[in-house]
Amino acid sequence: MGAVVGVAHAYSRAEFMEAARQRWQDAFGHECGETGNSFFAQIHDDALAEDLDLVGPADLAALSVDFWHFGASRPGDEILVRMRPAERADGSSLDRDILEIIGRDRPFIVDSVMGEIGAQGYDILAMFHPIVQVRRGSDGERVEEGGRCLAESMIQVHLPPLDELSRKTLIDGVTATLDDVRVAVEDWTDMRAQMDDAIAHLEQARTHASPEELAEACEFLRWLRDDHFAFLGCRIYDFEVGDDGTMAQRHPRVRPETGRGVLRDPDRHVLRKGSEPAVLTPAIETFLREPSPLIVAKANMKSRVHRRVYMDYIGVKRYREDGAVIGEARFVGLFTAEAYDQSASAVPLIRRKVRRVLERAGKTPGTHSAKKLRNTVENFPRDELFQTDENDLLEICLGILHLQDRPRTKLFIRRDQFDRFVSALLFVPRDRYNSKVREQAGELIRDAFGGRLSAYYPQFGDGSLARVHFIIGLNPFDHPEPDMSDLERRVAHLARTWEDDLETHVRLNAPEAIRLRMPVYQDAFKAGYRELYDPAEALADVLKLESLETPDQVAVRVYREPDDADNELRLKIYRVGKPVSLSRVMPVLENLGLYVVQETGFPVDRRGESGQSVDRAYVHDFEMKSDSLRGQALDVLGPNLEDALLAMAEGRAEDDGFNRLIVEIGVTWREAAFLRTCARYRQQTGLDPSQAIQEEALAAYPDIARGLLDLARVKFDPDFEGDRKKRYDAVWEASEALRKALDDVASLDHDRALRRIFHLVEATLRTNFYQRDDQGQPKPRISIKIASELLEELPLPKPYREIFVWAPDVEGVHIRFGPVARGGLRWSDRRDDFRTEVLGLVKAQQVKNAVIVPVGSKGGFYPKSLPRNGSRDEVFEAGREAYKTFIRGLLDLTDNIVDDAVVPPALTERWDDDDPYLVVAADKGTATFSDTANGLAEDEFDFWLGDAFASGGSAGYDHKKMGITARGAWESVKRHFREMGKDIQSEPFSVIGVGDMSG
Repeated sequence: MGAVVGVAHAYSRAEFMEAARQRWQDAFGHECGETGNSFFAQIHDDALAEDLDLVGPADLAALSVDFWHFGASRPGDEILVRMRPAERADGSSLDRDILEIIGRDRPFIVDSVMGEIGAQGYDILAMFHPIVQVRRGSDGERVEEGGRCLAESMIQVHLPPLDELSRKTLIDGVTATLDDVRVAVEDWTDMRAQMDDAIAHLEQARTHASPEELAEACEFLRWLRDDHFAFLGCRIYDFEVGDDGTMAQRHPRVRPETGRGVLRDPDRHVLRKGSEPAVLTPAIETFLREPSPLIVAKANMKSRVHRRVYMDYIGVKRYREDGAVIGEARFVGLFTAEAYDQSASAVPLIRRKVRRVLERAGKTPGTHSAKKLRNTVENFPRDELFQTDENDLLEICLGILHLQDRPRTKLFIRRDQFDRFVSALLFVPRDRYNSKVREQAGELIRDAFGGRLSAYYPQFGDGSLARVHFIIGLNPFDHPEPDMSDLERRVAHLARTWEDDLETHVRLNAPEAIRLRMPVYQDAFKAGYRELYDPAEALADVLKLESLETPDQVAVRVYREPDDADNELRLKIYRVGKPVSLSRVMPVLENLGLYVVQETGFPVDRRGESGQSVDRAYVHDFEMKSDSLRGQALDVLGPNLEDALLAMAEGRAEDDGFNRLIVEIGVTWREAAFLRTCARYRQQTGLDPSQAIQEEALAAYPDIARGLLDLARVKFDPDFEGDRKKRYDAVWEASEALRKALDDVASLDHDRALRRIFHLVEATLRTNFYQRDDQGQPKPRISIKIASELLEELPLPKPYREIFVWAPDVEGVHIRFGPVARGGLRWSDRRDDFRTEVLGLVKAQQVKNAVIVPVGSKGGFYPKSLPRNGSRDEVFEAGREAYKTFIRGLLDLTDNIVDDAVVPPALTERWDDDDPYLVVAADKGTATFSDTANGLAEDEFDFWLGDAFASGGSAGYDHKKMGITARGAWESVKRHFREMGKDIQSEPFSVIGVGDMSG
């Protein structure tokens, strides 16, 4: 037996009620008598465990005692109603209100009171309803003997605490409800008698209806009378009709004495609102002219009795001897449960309609389709069967029948013939139906007709469709008329799932290859993703995911939402296998000058044919802000950013502060890399500002930064439109514009940084910036050939030419002091000043080779991406790759000789004379790289020197291994003199050296 938890004790139900009964007895002794004990026994029977959750036995007894005392006196047929805050037995608050009602027991009382409480929006915490046989004296006092005995309903309802205004409103509503119950019950017999009179009148009347129709109407009215209709009110109307049978005036006259039930009240109207005049509307006049002797419709008022729904209205015409309609008997009430349970084929009035619909549908009796159609009609809302005409019913039922074969969302609309409401039947596949679909559909239909949602009735059968019946109240003849095709399309869209919309979007917008791949993405996008992104966005993500071929690859997409501000931007990064590392992405975005506000990541589980997960991809969405984004067109900035991010992910671009120029001045990553190349060379000279100041200067003066790029473009772009003179003129104009702009630079540091980059671009003779590889893509390195003597800031002696090479993994410089010069290339470990190292070596070599032709040259490179904690071999191989990039950068800008003719590099604008001589040698760290250099020269560039390009290697010698060094030479000298018998340690001597090691 379940326990009842009271305020301080736990009881079994029997223990609880016994304790409460004892308290009841203690309060009354034997004074309450048999009637009182019966009352409390019914309280006991009504009590549910949850009703007693927070009430102790003493509290229940105290509440019952107080309730019993409330009913001690009830004069006449008065209904007692009160509300009060509930108190415990000790006088403390029970934190609830009590509604108490005592009156003659009548049908529908409890249903009606509960309906009013629900209509006002209150939850019921507990409810007790004893019905007791009470004797009362002539003054209404309760007595044990004598007086009259009658059954009284005593209703006690426990509610949440209410304020005074809410209590008054609820009492008023309950009182009005009880009054409706009273008059409906009291006039029940009279209303049935008026129905009998209406039937008798029809049976004797001369009408324009056919005998069959008239007989069916009378049968229907008898069926209503025989407990299929709960009569709540009736009233008779008279119409003033002329001799020709037409209405003499449009104001019907009510017979007040005929009002029964809720229609006793003359202010209660069946077909109009209380504020509207009592006139015969065109719709009512149309009904009166029709041959049908009666009408079944919905009344304009909701029932407060039994069920909170709009009352059903039965209108029965009254005829003059000549068949003219002279009045109407109106009945309002509710069809009973028996009326709804009975087969439609057995209900008078609608059975003829049903039979004709089945006949007109043309389905062969006994077939599956015929059975399904009959089932459709039987399950049609019964109220709608009464009110829908035959043609509409046929069309709707056939439409529903087709839905059962191919379930989909479908809306059927029926308009009330008096234009007071719209009845909408919405069918939705069961797996698509939910409360959100129902709410949104109701709101959409309501708004389309400019009405109000009066009621809705969901229904779920055994089939694949859910049905919702909406009643939309209208302002008669004063509401919009929606485009029904558009309304149905919009309602159907509500029931579509996100996956449905994705499928449609893919079908209409995706290329065939993606359409064929979409089964892989079935159920791939989780609920969180679907809440944030629409199917169009999902397709864009699929296109990016499908572009990934290996787990190491990433794809990116830059976009904006329609409501994003102009300083906001979004970035998606895609990867297969594992998510991207935020600790690596965030610095990249910061270097681009973008501040990340929020990052959201979603897994995308792609599946194989068996439905098993094949792989997991990841979509990362970054919401970013930057004031530099203002005024930037997404169609330009987006591709620039995407290219830059992919280039960095693939190692083709460097990640540093120069990338902010992509956003701040609107350039491509390669254009930013060109400015980086110039700035890095200037920094290597040791005389120019730091990289941070150069980045700052270029960002602070975007017009100058773009002017520098424009100067480089007109100077070196092979696609420049115009002859050499036009190019010269364009270069002069771009240079003059920069000089004027530089005069306005306020900061001395900024001026020096920008002016020296400008001088460098002016002194640049060649660049491989516009060259393409075998796949037609820009080369992954940038080289510039510099006429060093034109750079005034460089100290003496100035080199003849320099080639500076930048790439993400290496930087290097090659310095020559003459057109024909040779020297070694070294692997430098000095990141920030390898040019200083190389320049010092080449100056020393210049002195050493003062009597030697050719003049000296030197080169050095610094590998920037050596593996951390790598083995000796791994570091060596990374250095070799950096060396190869450096060699390619040098050969990119070197002329070739083919068939004794000088051939310049393709897509390279030269601002110097032919310059085919480039010879390199080994130096520190590159002693074994000569074969590598020669292989590149021969295989990739078909360079005219062949394996003579780099001395040494397998076809040469290692001078260190062979001892051909300064120390080795001195040992040879000592041996030579020793063989001559000369002691060079004690005897003076003179030496003349003749020879050339060419480097």
